[in-house]
Amino acid sequence: MTMKTEWILQRFAEDAGSQQPEQSEQQPGSPQEGDTEKEDGKKYSDEDLNRIINKKFAEWASKKDKEMDEATKLANMNAQERAEHERDELKKQLEELRQRDTLAQMAAEARNMLQKEAVSVPDSVIGMLVSADADKTKKAVSDFASAFKTAVQAAVVEQLKGKPPKTGGSKSVTKADIMKVQNRAERQKLIRENKDLFQ
Repeated sequence: MTMKTEWILQRFAEDAGSQQPEQSEQQPGSPQEGDTEKEDGKKYSDEDLNRIINKKFAEWASKKDKEMDEATKLANMNAQERAEHERDELKKQLEELRQRDTLAQMAAEARNMLQKEAVSVPDSVIGMLVSADADKTKKAVSDFASAFKTAVQAAVVEQLKGKPPKTGGSKSVTKADIMKVQNRAERQKLIRENKDLFQ
């Protein structure tokens, strides 16, 4: 932390201490000293508020220090150093743009690969599969498509387990037959299996 930041923090702490109003006698049912009540009923002590304020102030001060350091660095540079610094910043920005472009192209290619495999997933999942390396991206997409299909197939098998396929031909059970069943549990099972008869 710079001396200026330390001085600002010192002044902030002194001002906060001197501006606290003196409390008169407490009314019954009024909040205790040091408690602040929010709309949702939660209470925070002065200590909690000071900690939150100090944290936010430290973040702000750190950001301002970085800005000041950058401005000071630029002010102290000669023309050639400024040009080199600006060139380096532009190179960094260009590299970031190239990286984003590469990832966007990889995402488009991954989406095409998944569509060929009849796998539809949101962009957030595709974003987790792609990288700047084409081989790694291709392997990740292939592995994901394979795992996805296996999981879907397993889920379908699990859902169909124990249920015989219904044929479109003649039905072996009629509504009257189901209603004649004396066992209540068996009758309800037959009703569930033959809902179309009760519509």
